[in-house]
Amino acid sequence: MGSDSLFVKCKTCGKDISKSAKTCPQCGSKQKKLSVLHWIGIVFGVLIVIGLFNSPDSSNNNGSSTTPAAKKSAPTLESFQPSDQAKFIEIVSSSANKFTGAKNELQQSVLKDERKTLLSKSQIGHSVSGWFGTINALETNTEGKAILSIRISPNIEIKTWNNAISDINSYTLIEKGSDLYNRLLELSVGQRVKFSGSFFPSGEDFFEETSMTIDGSMKNPEFLFKFRSVEAVN
Repeated sequence: MGSDSLFVKCKTCGKDISKSAKTCPQCGSKQKKLSVLHWIGIVFGVLIVIGLFNSPDSSNNNGSSTTPAAKKSAPTLESFQPSDQAKFIEIVSSSANKFTGAKNELQQSVLKDERKTLLSKSQIGHSVSGWFGTINALETNTEGKAILSIRISPNIEIKTWNNAISDINSYTLIEKGSDLYNRLLELSVGQRVKFSGSFFPSGEDFFEETSMTIDGSMKNPEFLFKFRSVEAVN
């Protein structure tokens, strides 16, 4: 008898038969063999199954209702601004941009006058209501009065004086114990707020501005303001 590798078991009777035998000499049962095409089909089927398991879950990428909703970003202060505040910021910011590109002090002086003219023609009243900004400074002077500065754009501040001497005729510092002072007790630097109050008239800038230099006055202006109300914005 040759090597066992030349024989297989009959699938019907279990007797040893030659691998090449098409029928079992013992029981006469036909011996079925897998052709090359059969093997190719089996391999192809396995690859398909593997591919299905490894494919990304389409339900997470097709924008269906099962996809978690994107978080809504907090609304910007610009979306709340009344028209007079938006116009004020536009005039002052545009003037600052032009001032930065000025070639000499003569041009700078002309641009400062132009800003005053634009503000005077803007129909923005000295008394404003419902403006929005972010608290930039909240402090006290030696008498305990509140010093407040609110930033209404990256380069524009609305503020009180920061000392009693400068404030002697303006009364912008907020008296301790007043309703406004008590409201400020609950606020902090960086907090978004809604405010109302009044600018001061100025022959030089239309709205009084407190910077010591023309450069500061145009690029990062600080407008003097008497606050009437301030409240937090959620």
